[in-house]
Amino acid sequence: MAHLVEVKDVYKIYNPGENEVRALDGVSLTIDKGEFVAIIGQSGSGKSTFMNMLGLLDECTSGEYYLNGKDVSHLTDDELSDIRNKEIGFVFQGYNLIPSLTAQGNVELPLTYRGMPKEERHERSLDALSKVGLAERKNHLPRQMSGGQQQRVAIARAIAARPPIILADEPTGALDSHSGKEVLRILKELNEEGKTVILITHDESIAAQAKRIVKVQDGKIVEDRKN
Repeated sequence: MAHLVEVKDVYKIYNPGENEVRALDGVSLTIDKGEFVAIIGQSGSGKSTFMNMLGLLDECTSGEYYLNGKDVSHLTDDELSDIRNKEIGFVFQGYNLIPSLTAQGNVELPLTYRGMPKEERHERSLDALSKVGLAERKNHLPRQMSGGQQQRVAIARAIAARPPIILADEPTGALDSHSGKEVLRILKELNEEGKTVILITHDESIAAQAKRIVKVQDGKIVEDRKN
């Protein structure tokens, strides 16, 4: 069976030549369906570049990347956008909610872009908000919610389209410890329901919540262990 994520000998090189920077330096990694993996590294380690590549937000300089058995290394922007929409739910440190839309409106927005019928959008967005414990706040605007609640709306938005992969980049970075724990609990629950969760963090205690830890340093994977 093919791996869900398969990265082979990937390089990301800026300023090729004398002053080149190898943000990714020959990285190879596989992630299987249903895993909960933390990718950890300090600022400048290459973990953010790696996340952008895994999330199809950036291309590698060389190497191969297979997502669900499909080679996605050199697709057009439109093709990448289409795969991102179907395969990956993103959760960022900044919640990236639209201030003028309600919680439900924010969750529905990506479904609208996919051309989903209104009734189905409505049903899925409510289901996603229920999963993160915010169904009763569906009509609240972002400014009427705490940071933790806004991040839970962002998670609901990421899962509403039911993608197989959740890619969470420092999802607790802007939150207090209580809200951070709540967000990690939701990610664990999603993983238990069968989602593949890839968590990017610089924090050892947050990485410790995952079942597998991949450490990145100077553009290379220096550790890959089960937790």
